[in-house]
Amino acid sequence: MSEKLTDRVKPVDQKKKFSWSDLPEGYECLSPMAGVTDTAFRQICKQHGADVVFTEMASANMMLNAPAKNEAFLHYEEWERPIIGQIMGGDEKTMAEAARVIQEMGFDGVDVNMGCPEKKIVGNACGSSLLKDADTAARIIEAMANAVNIPVSVKMRSGFFDSEIVQPQFAIRMQNAGAAALAIHPRTKEQAYKGSADWTITRRIVESVEVPVGGSGDITDREAIRRLREETGVQGIWVARGAMGNPWIFERDRTGRPPLSEVIETALEHAHLMVKYKGNHGMVEMRKHLTWYFNGFPGAAAMREQMKTVNEYEDLVRLIEQYQLLECFAA
Repeated sequence: MSEKLTDRVKPVDQKKKFSWSDLPEGYECLSPMAGVTDTAFRQICKQHGADVVFTEMASANMMLNAPAKNEAFLHYEEWERPIIGQIMGGDEKTMAEAARVIQEMGFDGVDVNMGCPEKKIVGNACGSSLLKDADTAARIIEAMANAVNIPVSVKMRSGFFDSEIVQPQFAIRMQNAGAAALAIHPRTKEQAYKGSADWTITRRIVESVEVPVGGSGDITDREAIRRLREETGVQGIWVARGAMGNPWIFERDRTGRPPLSEVIETALEHAHLMVKYKGNHGMVEMRKHLTWYFNGFPGAAAMREQMKTVNEYEDLVRLIEQYQLLECFAA
């Protein structure tokens, strides 16, 4: 690498307390995703322009009862700021205590997951299951807001059932309970990731609350970001799946996909960070990122299949060199 990763990121004034309201209109952040937004990927997205980054979702119960299991989820570097720790849970006392831990760890804010549709999360009365119980959800936010001095935000969906859209009433409850910012992925739990996100719901929330609202859902490129802002009036964009294999989505002046050489450079840098923080197991976790990075390139299908078996960084380098050679002959 010709320059340090941190040299590409504008430093943050760490003496100033983070506030969602102080962010510039149109801020863009890397939204929390389990198994994706670890420190390595956050650093990659940060260097490409993400204004705010989130940790992977951490269990409040596990944070308090088995903290070592959440250590990797909550590790961060100072230059990643502003960085928000996301937690999940269904009990206000546990969530308030976990929020205190997040604050003590130095995070700039704490986010509550009220959107995860996964069965094992919903089955524990966490994630999107809270959309069925606004009273419990409000008590959680109130307890957390009273427990910490950092801002509490909420990532939520439009409802649990397709037949029962709870927004924007649910958003108003969260604001009144003490949420300093809200983000909406306008799909229901039942919908999961199918169909299209209903941005009209996002617009109604923006018009109904006074705290900053972030928009998510179907953000795949710069054009989608532009349309979401225009159609909904959101203060910020929370990019989730659209950033997987595509950290360039945060580059405001980027048009189109980067050349293969740039994708290779970024993928190798990402893999290097994964090994740095997680050893060779990091390469196992890196496999999914590699399939995302190289999706769509001519002749890359076979290489992506081979990437699913990569165990060491050197194996990846050799595989990419082989692919580049084949591409050279193909040209």
